[in-house]
Amino acid sequence: MLIAKELILYTIISIIFFNIFYKYFSRFILDNAIYRSSHVGKIPTSAGIVFLIIHLIYVLLNKNYSLLIFVPIGIVGCLDDIFNIKQIHRLFFQIMSILLTCFLLLNFEVFSNYQLANSITLFIFLFIGLTLINCINFMDGIDGLVASNIFLILLNYSLNNNLDLIAIPIVLFVFLFYNWHPAKIFMGDSGSTFLGLLLFYITFSKNDFNSSLILLSTASPLLMDSCICILRRFKNNENIFTPHKKHLFQRLHQKGMSHSKVSIIYASCTLILVIFSKTNNLILMSSLTFLVFLIGIYLEKYWAIPFKT
Repeated sequence: MLIAKELILYTIISIIFFNIFYKYFSRFILDNAIYRSSHVGKIPTSAGIVFLIIHLIYVLLNKNYSLLIFVPIGIVGCLDDIFNIKQIHRLFFQIMSILLTCFLLLNFEVFSNYQLANSITLFIFLFIGLTLINCINFMDGIDGLVASNIFLILLNYSLNNNLDLIAIPIVLFVFLFYNWHPAKIFMGDSGSTFLGLLLFYITFSKNDFNSSLILLSTASPLLMDSCICILRRFKNNENIFTPHKKHLFQRLHQKGMSHSKVSIIYASCTLILVIFSKTNNLILMSSLTFLVFLIGIYLEKYWAIPFKT
């Protein structure tokens, strides 16, 4: 009964705010198509601000005020969508958000079995946090891609953790009706960085190394694409900080695969990983992650344009 009430409440609120955003604010924050864009024309962006609003409502209704930690990074992302904030400033706020999440929500005992010093542990958390936030941000380039995959991951987490953060998968589900191809609105950095920080939090929330690896494996379709692309660009002596369109999902689309088909392929892989994550079997999840890697190689060879053009 409680789940039904939560579902109805946040679904209705999400629909209201997305309609308000699209009708009244979309003209002010537009994503103009450039050479590396997968869309044409001008599409309203930064709809991720609705994610923050729904999250705030959830926090206030449930009085779980510690979860307010996730809001600032989304606000900075919104400002970046509007004003194009410098990379160093974005990095600073990302680091601060990760540190606050670590000190106020997470327990560093997750790595205690390896007897790492606190300073090294903190560095590891920072590196993983920055990687997750920016990988999710990088992958937000095809209609419905990030929203569908993170929806599955957060829904699975929430249903297994007393509906913790249940408002976010609900708002993502509603968002998909606006973001599925052809997208009417984009989440922008306000949404992608917020979701990346949430992914970092839920990865380590159980204070168990095995659970952390299993949860990360469910996000491997997104994470492997982004990380492998970075490594390949580094190997080719390319500036990894400059914009590009060399992710596998981008090259699949450039070869002619539709937005919807690309998103469905990634989301299907994530769904399979989410389902089998319930076994809590790290060997099985590692094998499935390797299978996803092999699927990526197949898509790379037969369905995508070459990495080097």
